[in-house]
Amino acid sequence: MSEDQEEVSFETSLKELEEAVERLESGNLPLGDALRYFEAGLKASNVCRERLEEAKQRVEVLIKESGGGLNLAPFEEEDEATGDEPPF
Repeated sequence: MSEDQEEVSFETSLKELEEAVERLESGNLPLGDALRYFEAGLKASNVCRERLEEAKQRVEVLIKESGGGLNLAPFEEEDEATGDEPPF
């Protein structure tokens, strides 16, 4: 991880990613600008992924240190539109 990524928070990266996606979805960008937003979005996405992995590892350590009384289970999102779980 680079020094720049180390200093950037999850929330800041998520905001940058959302902005890049919003700009790209507008479809009104010159190719050069679209590429810059795409690159910025990828970098922000990578930082978010790293922060989430760090948090996951920390939670696992805390659970182990607490005697393992809690079980880790995969998180399954509900479909926002129907309240159903996704089909995957």
